[in-house]
Amino acid sequence: MNTHDDWTHRAGPWAFSRLDGMVVVLTIVFWTINALQLGARSLISPTDFNQLDGVILARLASLGTGIILTLSMWLFLRRLGETRAFAWFWRAAALGLVVCLIHTVLNAGYFRLLTDYHIQAGEHFLRPRNLASTYISFLWPIMTWSALCAVMVASDNLRRQQARTAQAQAAAQQAQLAALRLQIQPHFLFNTLNAVSSLIGEGRTQEADTTLLRLGAFLRHTLAAAPHDRVSLASELENQNRYLDIEEIRFSDRLLRRMAVEPQTLCALVPGLILQPFVENAVKHGLARSLDPVTLEIGARRDGARLALWVSDNAAGRPHDSTRGHLLNQGLGRSLDNAEQRLRLLYGPDASLRYGPGSSGGWRIDLDLPFEAAA
Repeated sequence: MNTHDDWTHRAGPWAFSRLDGMVVVLTIVFWTINALQLGARSLISPTDFNQLDGVILARLASLGTGIILTLSMWLFLRRLGETRAFAWFWRAAALGLVVCLIHTVLNAGYFRLLTDYHIQAGEHFLRPRNLASTYISFLWPIMTWSALCAVMVASDNLRRQQARTAQAQAAAQQAQLAALRLQIQPHFLFNTLNAVSSLIGEGRTQEADTTLLRLGAFLRHTLAAAPHDRVSLASELENQNRYLDIEEIRFSDRLLRRMAVEPQTLCALVPGLILQPFVENAVKHGLARSLDPVTLEIGARRDGARLALWVSDNAAGRPHDSTRGHLLNQGLGRSLDNAEQRLRLLYGPDASLRYGPGSSGGWRIDLDLPFEAAA
């Protein structure tokens, strides 16, 4: 929210907001209309016509006084910080009664000083009847101004409330996405460090060193992006290849990867690390439990305004039970919950996730997202 769009008691004593500007324009317009109406009455009076210069000066002085007094009202009411429309209106109306009386007396003084109309016409502006007539002519702009300002105050308050709500929702969303992403990194990190430890224990120090270097490249990439950022599919696939490069050290004889990615999808924006838990699960529960080579496929296809992503493996012997309880035992249930939450936070109902046994064995995860090209 822009600080200059807030009230004085929130934004500083001399901040000039958009609402202030609207009130200034409204005030000038109202008092100008009032002055033109009263001036028209003066011009059609033969007695007043002889005093045209003095009447014009008096009307201009009255106009300036009305604007200054009304804006002073605004400054006073603004400092009170009241944002409820009805309460604001009644305060403005009560203060307007006093301001209107001051304006009426000053208006009488201007005409007495700048014209001799009171002598020629035998009129005395301070007589109760004349004061009451002038008071009423000044009262309607004050009351109408108060009502319109109350509406603008309520509208401005609603706008600021909506801005605060949007900021709170954005902050909550970012916090949730950060928490979800942090669920991925420690799990993968611990698995990789365990793999490095095993390689060292087996005397495969060169492979352990290569694995650590690849791990460093992977973590630099994942930690560089904000948790709510989306990345191009090309960047996401590059990061998944870094991950598979690490796992290839452990399963060099059995891990086969296939990228079934249409070239036109590489520019699509996707949530960062959205594929990571599914690729990791395919390695952990497919490849690691199979004695035969396993093909892990990552695919992407564009269908009009939609983007289809999938991760599948053909590991033999993987259970076909896709109930949530069984998936939780496998570790995949939490990954599914994680991904579904992220999709819901980023896209609402405009994205979906499906999972189950693959047509040729193994397991398959499908994501359906809006297609949005990176700038």
